[in-house]
Amino acid sequence: MSTPPLQSKSQDESQIESKAESKAESNPYLPLMIDFTDKIVVIFGGGAVGERKVKRFAEKALVTVVSSSLTPDLQEMEKDDSILFIEKDLSKLTDGEIFDCMSDAFLVIAATSDSEVNRRIVSMAKTAGVLVNDTEKADEVIIPSLIERGGLQIAISSGGDSPAVTKYARMKIVGAIDNNFEQMILLQNEMREYLKTIISDQKKRQKILWEIMNDEEIWDLLSTDFEKAREKAMKLSSDF
Repeated sequence: MSTPPLQSKSQDESQIESKAESKAESNPYLPLMIDFTDKIVVIFGGGAVGERKVKRFAEKALVTVVSSSLTPDLQEMEKDDSILFIEKDLSKLTDGEIFDCMSDAFLVIAATSDSEVNRRIVSMAKTAGVLVNDTEKADEVIIPSLIERGGLQIAISSGGDSPAVTKYARMKIVGAIDNNFEQMILLQNEMREYLKTIISDQKKRQKILWEIMNDEEIWDLLSTDFEKAREKAMKLSSDF
């Protein structure tokens, strides 16, 4: 019995694949981890979107919010001196006033409910040579979805093409990363420093750390007894 011939792709299918490949190849974004200590982040907009951005940066950076009003949560943060609030009617700001608000900024975020105002903020930030995030569309800076487990950080982004896929990926990753990862980071850090004092060969140290990482008993112990997990890791390292 002869097998049916393979069907060739339609012109539409080929065009879709070609566009997808072209987009993937031209994606200009690269993920970076930046130390925001003492860096100023200026967020234009004190509504729900601005609030989400404030809460992302407030513990890491010096956050200034420029807006005519603040959400209740942002009002509390201002009372606690967690943020600096500059009360301005954004629709009436001149370009010069916008520029003055962002003059010392490391990052500017346009998070107002007015697209035209956001456009002006983005344009002024680029003119000033300041990094800028437009919350309405992918532009110079994308702020990715973030998962944190202690010292472990995982950033997720689709380059602005599909927030739904980003959200779905986050759900999948959250389900796979439990609190034991935080404990493993602590254990790995301790063991790395300890091994440096007794083993000069970096490749051998790396092999031991991977053995610890791949030991199922250690992972099980991390959820109940960190000291026993450390003892097991010490014993494992002494076998090399």
